[in-house]
Amino acid sequence: MSARKGITAYIIPYVLLASIQYQFIKNGLLYADPFVYMSLRYFIASALCFVIARDFRPILNRQTLLLSFFTFLSTAFWAVGMQTVSAGQSAVLTYTMPLFALPLAWLILKEHTSNFTVVGALIGFAGVATYGLALSTGGGSTEGIVFSVTNSFFWALYTIYYRMLKNQDPARTVATQFLLGGFMFLPFLPFTFHLDLNPSFLIDLTYVSVLGGTALLMIWNIMARMESIDRLTTISFAVPATAVAIQALLTGELPTAVETLGVALMFVGIYISRTLPQRTRRASLTREENAASETS
Repeated sequence: MSARKGITAYIIPYVLLASIQYQFIKNGLLYADPFVYMSLRYFIASALCFVIARDFRPILNRQTLLLSFFTFLSTAFWAVGMQTVSAGQSAVLTYTMPLFALPLAWLILKEHTSNFTVVGALIGFAGVATYGLALSTGGGSTEGIVFSVTNSFFWALYTIYYRMLKNQDPARTVATQFLLGGFMFLPFLPFTFHLDLNPSFLIDLTYVSVLGGTALLMIWNIMARMESIDRLTTISFAVPATAVAIQALLTGELPTAVETLGVALMFVGIYISRTLPQRTRRASLTREENAASETS
């Protein structure tokens, strides 16, 4: 199986799991403050990842420590920001991540980007920006917007570190990432502690820890090993578009015309960055094969 075909097997479950988790995170915040909620999520997900790895030794090196720190910051800004924006809005704002990931990949990993991927990423980001502008002019929380976009910067950073650590065991890497990140939440708990244990919260916590935590980060880690950062991040534009659609189905809150335009641009960006380069390569190979057959 080629790397291109292999990654397709991970894209669909990733998009579905990531799109749905925003609703569970948002609902769980009704019963727990962000730091309690996310610390519980991190420790549960860490334990599951260590079980999957069948090795309970954390990986303690400088790069894994930085990976964990950037993940903690990403999640902290994300969860706090979601207190004042809707699940769909949080998804769209979070996926400004490619805007940061592309230059970071070039600066840190020295990865080169195709013209099609750059154009696709810019169009996809234009979709996110269009949606975000509609949100801000419609009375969205400025604090929630800033926190959600800040989260995306640190998400881009820890995705870069996944590429840097691709030779480490993925299960132990994610387990350590969650374990150390969980400890980073603990100093804040005496100042923010709020927890209402009830069946609804336990359902939310189970989803965001098992499927939205362990499964999601394991899949993202695997894809980061298989795909360059530029192409991987443009895939992610499918998540906010799907999250907005799910929110509309669950709450009846239909996006405005401008928000719909933003979602459409996200999908156009994905199409350009992933489909057109492949078609161009196939056409080039066909021309080369035809030229070779004519000269033989």
